Amino acid sequence: MKRPRYILSSRKMGIFLMIFSFLWIYTFTNYSLFRDGGQGTKESERLKAEILEKSKQYVQALAQENSQGEIAEGFSSYDLKKTMAVLLDSILLRLSKLEKKVDAAISNGTLGATLRNITQSENQNESRENQHQPKNLSQPLVLNDDAKNDYKIEKKRDMPAEPDKKNSILTARDLILEPDHTCQYRDSELVGYVHCKGKIEWMNKYWQTDPCYSHYGVDGSDCTVAIYLSEIENWCPVLPWRKGAVNNLLHDPDAVPANIKTDKSGLYKLMTDEKFAWMKMRIDRMWESKWVPAAKSLASKQDLGNRMQKRILIHLGLLTKESGFKIAETAFSGGPLGELVQWTDIITSLYILGHDLTISTRTDILKNYMKSKGVTSKNCPVSGVRPLDLIYIDIVGLKQFKKVAGPLWNQFNCMLRVIDTFGTEPAFNVDSYARRAGTKSVWGKWNLVPQQFMTMFPHTPDNSFMGFVVENYSNNTKVMKKEKDMAVVYGKKGDMWLGSRKYLDIIREKFTLHATVYVNESGIESLLGVPSYVINHGLLKGDQVQDLLRRAKLFVGLGFPFEGPAPLEAIANGCVFLNPSFDPPKNSKNTDFFKGKPTLRELPSQHPYAERFIGKPYVRTININDATALRQALTDIQNTADLKPYLPHEYTTEGMLQRLHAYIEHQNFCNRRVEMWPPLSALQVKIASNGESCKDICMKHDLVCEPAFFKELNSVERIEKEGQMQCREKKVLDEIYPPSFTDNSACFIQNHHLLYSCAGGVKNQNRICPCRDYIRGQVALCKDCF
Repeated sequence: MKRPRYILSSRKMGIFLMIFSFLWIYTFTNYSLFRDGGQGTKESERLKAEILEKSKQYVQALAQENSQGEIAEGFSSYDLKKTMAVLLDSILLRLSKLEKKVDAAISNGTLGATLRNITQSENQNESRENQHQPKNLSQPLVLNDDAKNDYKIEKKRDMPAEPDKKNSILTARDLILEPDHTCQYRDSELVGYVHCKGKIEWMNKYWQTDPCYSHYGVDGSDCTVAIYLSEIENWCPVLPWRKGAVNNLLHDPDAVPANIKTDKSGLYKLMTDEKFAWMKMRIDRMWESKWVPAAKSLASKQDLGNRMQKRILIHLGLLTKESGFKIAETAFSGGPLGELVQWTDIITSLYILGHDLTISTRTDILKNYMKSKGVTSKNCPVSGVRPLDLIYIDIVGLKQFKKVAGPLWNQFNCMLRVIDTFGTEPAFNVDSYARRAGTKSVWGKWNLVPQQFMTMFPHTPDNSFMGFVVENYSNNTKVMKKEKDMAVVYGKKGDMWLGSRKYLDIIREKFTLHATVYVNESGIESLLGVPSYVINHGLLKGDQVQDLLRRAKLFVGLGFPFEGPAPLEAIANGCVFLNPSFDPPKNSKNTDFFKGKPTLRELPSQHPYAERFIGKPYVRTININDATALRQALTDIQNTADLKPYLPHEYTTEGMLQRLHAYIEHQNFCNRRVEMWPPLSALQVKIASNGESCKDICMKHDLVCEPAFFKELNSVERIEKEGQMQCREKKVLDEIYPPSFTDNSACFIQNHHLLYSCAGGVKNQNRICPCRDYIRGQVALCKDCF
């Protein structure tokens, strides 16, 4: 005979649950909030334990009934029991954790703990304890097109209380009542976070693919996803009611003071590889005479005593076997030296400033180092002790590092400082924009903050100016005795001389020409482009080149190489630099050398820095195809009195140390909420005319464009104020020109913070440009920068 099934009505079940919940909450509240520590607490503790134990047994039994018996026909208590069992199980777990929190607060006398601390620990504990509990009970994230494209996340009752604006105190009452919170982003809040929506959608679907997401508190609910993406990975803005939250994902090790180092033996222990032979030779020449005095001089002018040591990884991709460049191998046989000069000076500066360095010239060393710091194939960020602070690297090494970092690239890329000779403009840096605008480059699409790219000369204000040190041993206060008719030609290889015969013939009329062209074993092929009347000294050592320049009156540019260090060395020895101009300017469209490079910059001459920042009488920029003008310039140079050696401060050892020290102490691309640098006191707003770039309008006012200030101008209110107009139309764009406006009062706001650009102008738009002052001879720093 078939057993009759007992059907519990939903009404009965509901009444039972209401009575049960009331009794439980009443008992818990009395116990947690009103116990006095006397003997009466023992009875409440016994009752509490008994209720909890019976409740857990009952709920667990209900939750397991899915695998027992048959489901009643039609509506029965089974459906309700199944739902309520899961819900009660979750409620019990949450109340248990809340009980522990309140118990601890009462016993320690800290019931008024701050919301930030409680929220942080609660999220971390819940993620660990809930890994095997039923999750994703809430509705998934949806895009609400009916709400003006606001990004909605459903309200949760499982989030902490909203912090008070003054003291953010969380009370026991808040813990029990748990006021509602909305995880909501409006379009205005997502400016600069173009990937936020996509990342939230991805996380909703795939958060269970890696257990590390649960470790960081993600349980499939919309708020935990938003908190993770805003506070752990920084893809989204911090939720308004979480503004007080602090990302303690990484914490600094015990602080170690950064003390000036004047003993180079420690540096040489890091440079044992034979690839460093040329670099060590340069360091030896300059250590006692240049670097040590510069460090002492800087320390006497600026407070260097309260600095903390940074742990810095230096990876020289150009010296790796995989690069194929063989720069170190050809350094003594006419190979390019510009990169080696710059890297030598960067490494030396970092060491003297007292930082902890690790130097890598091999990809296997790079891989093992990162592995030792916890960088593995995990999808989630590394936590615990901060593995390192900064990474100095070149473009070749950047590709190698990205491969090693894998999924953790997004955590470490903010630490990068990329040594990039010619710079990377924002139009080439942002992958999505480069594809749309056709500004693709094999060297671009890194999606870094443009100031993380550091150039050899200050030609691209969107990037940071790193520079190098010009080696000279002249007394800058004394005029040097020159041989009036002696000129040295700038070109170490014979092929650099090709096509210059007519130009050189004119110079020969007034000057004897000397050269330092490398001669190979054949002795003929390497001199094919060099006229026979040129006195060639062959490839010389650094001190021998200095001797030659001290005697010469004129240093002759051939139009190539572009923006090298040699003209500054000549000027530092009292020479006049003959700087060939270009009409039209050289750029990626008309010059093979620049094709594929991530810049649209145009070079008006062989050395734009010398032309703009030094000028006459040390630099004569001239059209070398104009014979009349050339002859006149040569006559003027020959009749000009001998000059004192001149070297801009930014290319001295002290200037290099000062600049790099400022970058290390103030540039922070890992935290958007740090104090702005340069300080806003340096901001001067200028309005560019139609088609004019911010770089050009700032230059017209003897200022430089400062991209860090763009975000201060990126609002309708600021456009209206600076443009003295009323915006009739507002558009948010992923373009390099905003903030800007048109004659018909259309205003354009920048949507992507990586696209802020000093370069480029656009027809029919006036750009709102952030300019700043600068220190003469130290263009990277403003007057209030330190």
